[in-house]
Amino acid sequence: MTQARHIRIVELPLTQLQPYPGNAKRGDVDVILDSLRRNGQYRSLVIRETATRKAPFTILTGNHTADAFRLHGKGDCGQLVTAGTETRPCGICGNDPKWKLTARCEVIDCDDDTAKRINLVDNKSADAGSYDDDALTALLSGLDGLDGTAYTDDDLDELLKSTGALGEQSAAFLSSFTDPEPAPAAGPPSLNPFSGADVPAGPPQTGPTSTLTQTAAEPDQSTAPPVTPGPVPHSPGVHTGPAAYDGPGARAHPGEGIEIPPPVQMVPLQWVFTLPQRDTVRAAIKAEQAANGHETAALALTAICAAYLGPTTPSEDQ
Repeated sequence: MTQARHIRIVELPLTQLQPYPGNAKRGDVDVILDSLRRNGQYRSLVIRETATRKAPFTILTGNHTADAFRLHGKGDCGQLVTAGTETRPCGICGNDPKWKLTARCEVIDCDDDTAKRINLVDNKSADAGSYDDDALTALLSGLDGLDGTAYTDDDLDELLKSTGALGEQSAAFLSSFTDPEPAPAAGPPSLNPFSGADVPAGPPQTGPTSTLTQTAAEPDQSTAPPVTPGPVPHSPGVHTGPAAYDGPGARAHPGEGIEIPPPVQMVPLQWVFTLPQRDTVRAAIKAEQAANGHETAALALTAICAAYLGPTTPSEDQ
């Protein structure tokens, strides 16, 4: 019995390759074709020389990849792929009209029994594994699109729900609109925010001067002179005097002052978006805010909806 031994890597026409006889796996050729167009051929077909005249090589692993190449066909397919903001040619033909049906292959040498085992384990090992859903969600969410991954937007939505990441995605959807502005640098604190710096009318309050500051200057307290009561120095910004304070912030008399409107009822609004849909909604809200100066994302979104529905819709303040 001969174990697999690497011989060489070579680019071969598909006409020289035959599928593994009795291959039991039924793969999704369309998904593989999409991956090849977006990512290119990242793994060689593993083939074994069989010395037959019609097709001298047999494919042990990669039978469905060869089928995807055949489905693509020779020459320029006329399709481009998007990678972020970049547009690239097809990863199979490179949009070359002269491209021929070829694939990169790794030629190995082994006996018939080992060839059969290689075909079986390659098919089964992919089915035997499992996934860390949190890690998978993080990988998919970090992409600018799902082309060439075999995953769909629905797959990602289901992962977001099952892992609990959907709530985080929803909460973060409007974060760029709702995050508070950085607070300005704080100045020196005011002694009384409701008073000015003017000295109020009326006699100042009097009282004893504190003796706490005398301790360090007069170690021998037995010889210290008696403390004479005197006026308390006035601190700017502190209201003093017998009269009731009636400056800014003073309590209004009944029937006076500005009427406070009733509170507006606020309700949460939440949808489940695919990543491209989320980016579209964000862009629309930001454009509306920039064009018409709405203070919040809610006002901008309401204005967009009102413009779509026409003049019969309630105003954005309702």
